[in-house]
Amino acid sequence: MAVKRTPRIAVLASGRGSNFAAIAKAVADKTLNAEIVLVGSDRAQALVLEKARDLSIRTLVEKDQARLATALRELQVDYVVLAGFMRILKTEFINAFADTRGFARIVNIHPSLLPELPGLDSYRRAFEQKLTHTGVTVHFVDNGVDTGPICAQERFSIADCASAEEVEKRGLAIEHELYPKTLNWILGERFEILKQGDRLHVRPH
Repeated sequence: MAVKRTPRIAVLASGRGSNFAAIAKAVADKTLNAEIVLVGSDRAQALVLEKARDLSIRTLVEKDQARLATALRELQVDYVVLAGFMRILKTEFINAFADTRGFARIVNIHPSLLPELPGLDSYRRAFEQKLTHTGVTVHFVDNGVDTGPICAQERFSIADCASAEEVEKRGLAIEHELYPKTLNWILGERFEILKQGDRLHVRPH
């Protein structure tokens, strides 16, 4: 009987890499079965690269998405994990990780309860709109802006938050728990893709 290999992931980030750090910790703690084979960024000064190097993880700075996709495929990456990657992925990059089940093997975490507040600065917008609750969403990436199949969501109260920074701090704490936990069953292929109407949905099992 063949031994199933550990899922290989590449993490893409543009900034400080707090979600990367949470994922790497989960891997080290053996609560997430994965091997981080590359941390890529579009910014040479991104702090996430320093964090990856401190963990002896290979890094790559690349703005050209065709070259980035080629590098990831050469590393036999099973899933691409976005962790604050601030570039819109081109169709060609998304198609490079297409799965026969009808979705792309690219996962993102977004700071709202999608489909509410897609796009940038969602925690700040939630605060400025005086919402009482917001949340975090893990989803597969498609060609739209935060419109891909939803994998997991967690809602939290912001009614008592005095600033957008407080909303973000509360949200990040949830992101750092939810993302590794959700990735565990995604990378383990313990889910099914269902089509309801015009939208794909993800159901873990």
